[in-house]
Amino acid sequence: MKKTISERIREGLAIRGMKQADLVNKTGIGKSSISTYISGSYEPKQTNIYKIAKALDVNEAWLMGHDVKMDRDTSAQELNLTAAEQEHLKRYRTLDEKGQHTVDTVLYMEYNRCTNDYLMPIAAHNDNINDEQLEKINRDIENILLKKKR
Repeated sequence: MKKTISERIREGLAIRGMKQADLVNKTGIGKSSISTYISGSYEPKQTNIYKIAKALDVNEAWLMGHDVKMDRDTSAQELNLTAAEQEHLKRYRTLDEKGQHTVDTVLYMEYNRCTNDYLMPIAAHNDNINDEQLEKINRDIENILLKKKR
C-alpha cells in the first residue's frame, strides 16, 4: 500500500533526526502549514513538496509515497541520463528558483494530464491543431464538465 505524504514526512524527520521546527527553519514554510502536512489534514503543493524533500534530503517521488529509493539522486551517471537530458538539466540549473518552479509546475501539470486523463490547460490558443485533435479536446472538456455536475 502506498504511503501518504504525511507518513513519509514523519519518516524522513525520524531518519534525519530532525524535529518539526527544524523543517520549518530549513524550508521557510510556516509552522501551521507543516503541522497540517504532518497530521495529514492537507497535502503540500508541488513547491512545498520540493522544499520539504530538499530539507530532508529525500527524493520527491519517495516523499509523495512512490516506491522509489529514498535518497536523492544527484549523479547524472547514476541516472543514466542521455546527452540531451544532461543538457536540459544543465539549463535548468541556470534558472533562478522562480524559473525552476515554473518548469517543475508545467512538467507536473503535463504529467497529470497524460497519466490521469485529466485535462490541464497548457496554452490558451490552438495554433497548428487539426480538426480531429480539436474534437478530442472538446469531448474531454465535455466529459470533465459532466463529471463535475454529478
